[in-house]
Amino acid sequence: MALSEKTREHLRTLLEGMRQEMLDEVKVQNDRARSEEYVGDLGDYATSDMVAEYAHLFGERLRRRLILIEEALDAIENGDYGLCEECEEPISEKRLQLMPFARFCVRCQSELERRAKMRGETFTDLNHIGYRFPEEPEYD
Repeated sequence: MALSEKTREHLRTLLEGMRQEMLDEVKVQNDRARSEEYVGDLGDYATSDMVAEYAHLFGERLRRRLILIEEALDAIENGDYGLCEECEEPISEKRLQLMPFARFCVRCQSELERRAKMRGETFTDLNHIGYRFPEEPEYD
């Protein structure tokens, strides 16, 4: 069943709000990182490194989510929103209300996760479409 115009507009507003919240969070994280300047002992530096690593992982997670939100907003504009990218069937309205950037119906999402698990991989919506995140540098 296709989404009504009212539902589509509600989900667009929800996605735009999510995007703004994430952009605000990125700004807060960047401002915090710039303002943290102190000198301490080795323990302080180790803690600082852990905090920086956490911030990096958190930032990467935000970036992934922002990409999915932008793609969902583009799909609304293109008229493709709410269709599973795997089977092309409508994604349930309930699923879209809970996760408005969902790209797959529950059945296909489960199947893609199952296949990735069998290959010893972790499925993400972005690696399914061939999006590759920058490689992390290896430190010796």
